[in-house]
Formats: sequence, structure tokens, C-alpha cells
Amino acid sequence: MKLKNFSFSLFIIAITTSTLYGLAPSQEIDAQIQTNALVKAIDPNNEITKTAPLKEWTFMVYIAADNDLNRFSIRNLEDMSKVGSNKNLNIVAHLDKQGSTEKTKRLYVEKDKLVQVNYGQPSSLQKLDSGSETTLIDFCEWAILNYPAKHYALVLWNHGSGISDNIAGRLINSSELFTFNPLTNMFELDRSIAFFDFVDKKEKEHRGVCFSDTYNSFLTNQKLDSALKSIQQNGLRGKKFDIIGYDACLMAMTEVADLISPYADIAVFSQEVELGAGWKYDEVLRPFNYSALTPEQFAVHIVAAFNTAYQSITQDYTFSAVSLSKFTALERTIDSLSGTLIEMLKYQQGTGISLLSIIRTARSKNCCTHFSQPTYIDLDHFLANLFDTINHATLIPAKEYLKGDLRTLISTARLNLSQCVLAHVEGKNLTRARGLSIYYPARFVDSTYKITPFARKNRWLDLISIAI
Repeated sequence: MKLKNFSFSLFIIAITTSTLYGLAPSQEIDAQIQTNALVKAIDPNNEITKTAPLKEWTFMVYIAADNDLNRFSIRNLEDMSKVGSNKNLNIVAHLDKQGSTEKTKRLYVEKDKLVQVNYGQPSSLQKLDSGSETTLIDFCEWAILNYPAKHYALVLWNHGSGISDNIAGRLINSSELFTFNPLTNMFELDRSIAFFDFVDKKEKEHRGVCFSDTYNSFLTNQKLDSALKSIQQNGLRGKKFDIIGYDACLMAMTEVADLISPYADIAVFSQEVELGAGWKYDEVLRPFNYSALTPEQFAVHIVAAFNTAYQSITQDYTFSAVSLSKFTALERTIDSLSGTLIEMLKYQQGTGISLLSIIRTARSKNCCTHFSQPTYIDLDHFLANLFDTINHATLIPAKEYLKGDLRTLISTARLNLSQCVLAHVEGKNLTRARGLSIYYPARFVDSTYKITPFARKNRWLDLISIAI
């Protein structure tokens, strides 16, 4: 979930966000009131789509802003227009703004201009449901057809909740999670309450990502899987997206990477919550003013741009780029080490330190990097803790060799992980984060987790079901 940083002190946030986005507070207010002024031009005859040449990249942003993030959609689009489409790049956006009467817009982003290219078409005459997989499919297939390119990037712009779909709670006020420290001039994240426990206090609503207030709907992980499969088959003609990015919170997870790996070569996302401002799109897209980037270069640059945007305002941030083409080896090793741990648990000695205790300590909040939602832990930090302590476990003599087997598997998993993560950045409060989280609850395994593709095929689910 991206957090609403506009609920902080108005004076502080006006200074901070106008620094990030180059807007004076008065311009910000005008942008909120004059919502239709966002679109600077229309293309009633679809001349842009008729003449679109093959370019290096088409950058698609699915802006599901029918919620409290609405105001940031305007800012982010203005940022995109600071660069605009050019000889190397098409920038297209699906815009679903807040309010039941706001019609859905499809935008082609030019330099200092946003052009509505679906004017008069059926998609412009109604408010589409951004929480519907059909809407996502239709947008992506339309963009791919009308703006052909050698490379495609899709950004899912909204709140996010990681791999968990079954999260009670509606929208949260980030003033209750972040506080401004005048001594450091930084926003600081309050980790004294679990993210999901906090949102559970709000109005009941289950959600995943890209949800709509008007339709009370959202894209569950299962819906997203179905949508991406259809887009790959029909829009991309069997190929993958070069990049799928999440401008949303808590999405840089092993399980999320597994979900989208059949449909993309690279993922870019955050392990931690994001402030509402999200990505700094002008910095993300600026290199295309000069040349085209390879997918790996672009992904690494997105990580660097995120770091530049946030390192001066908070120490509670992460961002990473993960090669999904290298992800299978990591998953297989996680499966193998989970199976080895399950076997070892059968052969614990009655005296000494129990293996179960060692596993639980390795993932505990005192020892392992957790995020705003503490059921999400840093995978590498957990594995490192386990590697350092596993020799203290007491097994029956005939099974002592399993310790060595496990340490080898842990070393292999950490190597696989480092090879997957193309780049990662983190604030000073999260220095042990290494780019991917994994789900490991302290009390019970959520029912929606059990039906994720990762849990269905990996013995990690069996391990955490035993070791919670």
C-alpha cells in the first residue's frame, strides 16, 4: 500500500512534496480542483494511434486512482510529461480518477502535454472498474496494438499489500505510521504496530492491488495472474513483458516474483511501504531523452531514481530490481532447504537447543529484518541467521550430517538470490534488506496464502506451517 503523506503537517508536506514534484502549494490545490485541466489536449480522430511507429519502448502505467491516492496521479502524470514520449519511447496511461462520475481516460503523454486518445470511444464514456482483470487486459492489449515497441514495461500504480489478499481494512492515514522528526528532517516509520493489524481497525474490505472505491473491487493476486496470462497470449503473442513494476507497497516478495515470473523478465518493486508520492517519473524516464536503454539498464536505473528521490526525506525505504529469468533456481533451492529442515525437525534430540527454537529465532523481529507488515521478512537476512546458528541444534547422531547439507543449501540459496537481484537500495533503518521478502507469519498461515502459486508448489508452506 502506498501511504498518504499529505496528512502530515501541511506546512512540512507542502515543502517536501513540492520539492519532489516541482509544484508550488497553490499549483497543487489547483490541480486537485481542476481535474479536467489535467488533459491538455484530445485526439478525437485518433491520429496518434493511427501513425504510431515502432519504437524501442512502450511504457504503460495502469493508474488506479479511484481512492485516496487520486491527488498523486495528477502529480505523477505531470512528471511523466516533463519527459514525454519521444523517438525512443511511448508513454501511455490508463487513468481512473476518484469519483463515480469520473470517466476513464487513456492518455498519450507528450512533452508538457497529456493527450486523451480514447475520446469518444466506449472506454471514455464510462467509468471502468480498475479492480477488474478485464479492464487491465483491455488497456494493455490496446496499448500494445496501438503503440508497438521492441520492449514493453507495465507499471501497476495503486495501493499494495504484498502477496496477501485477505487483509481486513480500508485506507489508512499515514500520519499514524510516519512521523516527521525535526532533528533529522526525516519521516520515520512507526514499527510498533503491524501494518495489517493497523488497517484491521478500519472498515472491513478485502483487497490486493489496484482497487476501486466506486466499485469496491480490487485485483487479487489470482485475478492478476489470470489477466497477465491473457495479455501474454493475446497481446504480446506469447512473449513476456520486459519489465513489470509495482508503484505500490510491500510487493518485492518471493511469492509475488513467482506469480509474475511467467509473464515478465524483470520486476521492480519495494519490500517496504512507499510514501504516496511513489516513483519520481521524470527521473525514471529522463534517460530516454538521450538514448534507448536495455531492459536491465532501465530496471537498474529505476532503482537508482527511487533512491535519489527518497534518501533525503526518509530512512525507511527499499527498492529493488529482480531478474525473473534467474528466479527458478532460487525457488528450487528454497524448496530443497525447506524439505531438509522438515526432515531435521523429525530427528531432534530431547536435550540441548531445539531446531524449532533456532528457526523461530532466526525469523524473530529482534534478529531478522521485518517490514511494516512483520509477516514479511527479508529472505537473505533470515537465511544468514539460520546459517550462523544451525550447528547449535541437537539431532540424533545418525542425522547430524543434515546440518552440513542444510548449510550448503543456504549458501546456494543466498547465491541464487544475489544473482536474481540486479540492484537494491535501502534506507539506513533497513540496511540488511537485500531485495526480496518472504512470507513467514508468527501465529497462523493466512488462507489466501495457501492458494498462491508459490505455496502450492513449494515446501516453504509446509515448513512455516510447522515452525510458527
